Amino acid sequence: MLRIFNRKSTDNDPFCGVAMGDKVKDTLTGFTGVVIAHAEHMTGCNQLYVLPQSEKENEIKDGHWFDIERIEKIGDRAVVVEARLTGADVPAPRADGARLRISSSAV
Repeated sequence: MLRIFNRKSTDNDPFCGVAMGDKVKDTLTGFTGVVIAHAEHMTGCNQLYVLPQSEKENEIKDGHWFDIERIEKIGDRAVVVEARLTGADVPAPRADGARLRISSSAV
């Protein structure tokens, strides 16, 4: 029997322990891949974007959005992204052209 929607929301974790980079499987279709994005909605219909593994080098496959209730975690941290400065971490340029310096130890 196929079971979905059997998670408890008592932990106050909108993604039920599934993190970015985890390997997951959609219990309805069997689609497997790695979580590369998540969306948290006011209504509680939270979703994960799952990207499948490619069979060939330089092949790009389409990922899909799935409701969290359909997802089963099958592996921890298949992909780990190291901490780095991104656009949100870099201060905007000032009107006088000067930029603030950020030391790498602050990251």
